[in-house]
Amino acid sequence: MNPFKYGSIVLGKDFCGRKDLLEQISNHIKASQNIAVFGERRVGKSSLVYEAVRRLRGTDLLYMDLLGIKSTDALLKRMLRAIVTLENNVSWVTRMIKTLSHLRPTITTDPVTSMPIVSFDASVELKADSIQEVLDLIESISKKKCFVVVFDEFQDILDINDADEAIALLRSKIQFHNNIAYVFVGSMRHKMDEIFTSPNSAFFKSAIPLTVDPMPYEEFSKFLVKKFEKGGRKVFKETLKQVFEISNNITGDIQQLCEALWEVTPEGDAVSSDKLKTALELIFSREQKSYETFISLLTDFQLKCLTALAKQGGRRVYSMDFVKAVGHHSSASVNRAITRMININILFKSGKEIRFVNPFFMAWLLPRGR
Repeated sequence: MNPFKYGSIVLGKDFCGRKDLLEQISNHIKASQNIAVFGERRVGKSSLVYEAVRRLRGTDLLYMDLLGIKSTDALLKRMLRAIVTLENNVSWVTRMIKTLSHLRPTITTDPVTSMPIVSFDASVELKADSIQEVLDLIESISKKKCFVVVFDEFQDILDINDADEAIALLRSKIQFHNNIAYVFVGSMRHKMDEIFTSPNSAFFKSAIPLTVDPMPYEEFSKFLVKKFEKGGRKVFKETLKQVFEISNNITGDIQQLCEALWEVTPEGDAVSSDKLKTALELIFSREQKSYETFISLLTDFQLKCLTALAKQGGRRVYSMDFVKAVGHHSSASVNRAITRMININILFKSGKEIRFVNPFFMAWLLPRGR
């Protein structure tokens, strides 16, 4: 069985390191202190929070993923469904349905998990003034069980039409939930800063900030070597260094490339650098349709900018050398192209650098001379 997991939460023996952060998060949760967790996508933020909660015996987790949220209605319905999943008690859910009868909810049972599933009438749209009502439900559960509230990809709340009102209403209630720890996880630093460090935001200084950086090579490489060894495969140090470089040191992407390397290396064989091309081709074959979809969304000039960025790196995308590389257009045109690709999640800002969200897309793009 392939031991490398990516794209999902990892816990226990599949979780690596981060001892200090685990301890900090655990201590803050025990003190009912709110936390804002920053870090790039796939660096392991969600797994870190889940693992910290798992180690706190008797503590449950109320998890809400706000990725792609576009309306207050969607926000609230995700919160309500998460509450139902946490409570997992038909009698309580029935009482909740009576309380929210104006939403015309219906309850069914999942045939696989036997857990209650709540759906709401699509014609009934929840407004921001229902936020406090939903948070009251969360507080009522906290009186009979211990749990942590986690908002994942919290920065996406800024994309809803009435974001300022929603944030203000969330904050107005959360600040009085003295026995509940709220954890706000975000992968877009500039948006999370706008929420938690801007004096104009209702959440200004409302949570202790914690940054999740890429794992150090020495620590993570040892973990990976052991995973390979358990399956009768020896991985060379040079190969692992190339894996880290190709994956931009991002934990989830490293695991993805290691998973592919495992698949293309027979048991008892060595995982050498010459296996990397085959492993990448396996990833490309799995993801090619998404790459082609991204290409179809771009103009010719945007694609020139993207290819130049892949070749030259993203530290000097507004320099004259970069402008010349894409056809002597103005820096303003380059800026618009880069902004467009950030908005559709092909690129992202990491400090002063522009980087590919998916490093394997960059690897796919380069040898094809696009």
